[in-house]
Amino acid sequence: MKKSRFLCAFVMLAFTSAVATAGTIVLTGHDDDFHSTVAGSTQATAQANAMFLLVRGSSTLPVLTFDAGTELTGLLTALGIPFTNVNPDSAANITDSLFNAATFSAFAVASDASCGGCDNSPAGEANIAAHSTAIGAFLNAGGGIIGLAGANSPGYYDFVPQTATSVGGAPSDGYTATGVGGIPAVNGDPTHNLFSNPGTSGESAFYQIAEVNSIGNGTILPPAATTLVCLNCTVTGGVITGGGGGGTGTPEPAPVIFMATGLVCLVLVKKFRHVASR
Repeated sequence: MKKSRFLCAFVMLAFTSAVATAGTIVLTGHDDDFHSTVAGSTQATAQANAMFLLVRGSSTLPVLTFDAGTELTGLLTALGIPFTNVNPDSAANITDSLFNAATFSAFAVASDASCGGCDNSPAGEANIAAHSTAIGAFLNAGGGIIGLAGANSPGYYDFVPQTATSVGGAPSDGYTATGVGGIPAVNGDPTHNLFSNPGTSGESAFYQIAEVNSIGNGTILPPAATTLVCLNCTVTGGVITGGGGGGTGTPEPAPVIFMATGLVCLVLVKKFRHVASR
């Protein structure tokens, strides 16, 4: 009987571990770092705060930031979120060991300079993307990822384990939140890129749309994805292989099996104990 209880405990522990792993990705075409810290946009600040709450979950670990300037770090300071910043312009500053989910709750990349006044360069973004294997392991271990405006830099989102397909240029208005992830919309701030819809043009089908635009940019037609969320996201071999959007995650098949098996195990143990006590 003790062995049976031990087996049940092991199964439930395996279930808990399976659910605990896998992180969340949030990508947006808004340069909330610039508009929050430089322009004082309350909407940009609110959206950024919601994104960090989503990717960090209940973790109190600091955020790893990649910011060649001070806009993203200034935003986190204003939000009261602890962080460690690395200037991505020097490849020597970035090592695989930085991407450690036991040290950081998430990492965030400042917007590309082509947004006009933003901090990061394509060279710095490429230095981050060079660590794709470590980034994938970080996500699978529960670390979150935030990517801000890629604007007109075609390789900005290459640091995402499976790069996202975006097109530079976007209107300032016409944005609506869908409710996915609890991320509010931003209107009135110049916005710099839109995304292909999940499952099209190479965009992972595991994303869900947290914010849409009703105008589009001429290449991506409305309703156009502006902010993407992949919750409980997993990656294998540089491809997103699991996850979804929204405020609550849907367990993958393996965790569901673990949970069902563990619950059945506990019921049987209780039944056998009841029979044995007669």
